[in-house]
Amino acid sequence: MVLRRKIGIAILLVIVVSLTLFMSFLGSNALTSRKQLAANHGSLDADPVTIRMAYWANSQLTVEKNNEVVRLFEKAYPNIRVKAEYFWGDAYSGNMAVMAATNSLPDVIRIDYSSISEYIGKDLLLPLNGFIDQNAIDLDGVHPVHNQGATVNGQTYGINIGNNALVMFYNPALLRSAGIAPPGPNYTWEQYEADLRTIKRVTGKYGAAHLTFQHFQVWLRQYGMALYNNTQTGLGYDNDELFIAFFEQQLGWQKEGLISPVALEQNTRGLDDGRFPKGMTVFGAQTYWSNQVDIMEKQLGFPVGLSMYPGPGEGMYIKPSFYHSIARTSKHPGEAAVFIDFYNNNIEVAKSLDGYFGFPYHPRIIASLSESFSPAQQKVKDYLALVEQYGSVIDPPEPALGSEVLELFNILDSEMMFGEITPEEGAKRFRDKVTALLSASSVDAPGDEGPTIDQKLDNLLRNGE
Repeated sequence: MVLRRKIGIAILLVIVVSLTLFMSFLGSNALTSRKQLAANHGSLDADPVTIRMAYWANSQLTVEKNNEVVRLFEKAYPNIRVKAEYFWGDAYSGNMAVMAATNSLPDVIRIDYSSISEYIGKDLLLPLNGFIDQNAIDLDGVHPVHNQGATVNGQTYGINIGNNALVMFYNPALLRSAGIAPPGPNYTWEQYEADLRTIKRVTGKYGAAHLTFQHFQVWLRQYGMALYNNTQTGLGYDNDELFIAFFEQQLGWQKEGLISPVALEQNTRGLDDGRFPKGMTVFGAQTYWSNQVDIMEKQLGFPVGLSMYPGPGEGMYIKPSFYHSIARTSKHPGEAAVFIDFYNNNIEVAKSLDGYFGFPYHPRIIASLSESFSPAQQKVKDYLALVEQYGSVIDPPEPALGSEVLELFNILDSEMMFGEITPEEGAKRFRDKVTALLSASSVDAPGDEGPTIDQKLDNLLRNGE
């Protein structure tokens, strides 16, 4: 009996010692991992911390996608908690202005391309170069064009989460039936016009729809120009012949019946209601983006081709979906940097997002996901690589009155296509009205550099927003 008791005690001691050693091993590994993490990322706290992030959401799916990234991150980094705050639609910018005015911006801020220059100008963001240099934010092998829009004077203030690009879709089967080769990177406007004639003659279909405001901006970029000047007080091109030529060629196509009637295009209600998704044209010449390929193929019921616009490739550009930045007031910039890197460069995150926030661009992520890409995703990958190779840096964000310039352009476009005014008259009216519009918006009191964050806060509170 005594012997059995001694054996039992001995076994119990062995179990206790084994468990102690095992837990010590786990603790040592956890400590080593944490120390390694701190060594890699510099300013990481040893104790558990909570970081805040803010983003806008226009659908519940956006919230769910972001929540899944947070879940994966907290599983990988159990000592870092992420408190994600979101605001619906236009409420986001107002809430960010309030937080900026009260020095309570979240650690990680989601910022649209159109707004990041304002954040940088107000000195609200922390430069990320130190984290990039330490590889805490891994951009190894990434083309500079992907984050150029958030880089000022050599300092990078935001990391692009994913990419998009303007695209001209086309119907491969109809091109083959007309004996036309798919457009390549050196496709010219002259060849495009010749192909429109061949399509009309062989298939009896319209080649494309009319060109759009985005086509005009790419057209200007192909000539080394921009829609707006550097101060955004007027147009960025001096020669109105560029405007005139853009519309004269379309009037010629319209007269020959090479493109669909403008009256049909004006009734377009949405993305899947254009001439191309209805199978009425061979080329999709309206404003389409590379992330819309799934919608096109679902609507048409067959695979589509993706091409850059005709003309020099320099006119094309990569557009970031949005940036993740770190507030200058963040108390946990190291953890925020780790989170940003995880959002961009973790394989499981990339699989979970599945291109929802734009197509990934890190070579390592693309290589890891390539085998799982759908045929449509593979086409988008190849197309964005083409734009990266031949395109140039995106233009600065449009001015605050950009939507009014677009509206004016569309009005004049319609009047020219219906023969109510000539392209020469349209060019003059466009220049005069845009110059007056932008000049008036830029006139401030002497020494006034625009409303400060504090003034924005006062306005928000006064308006009850």
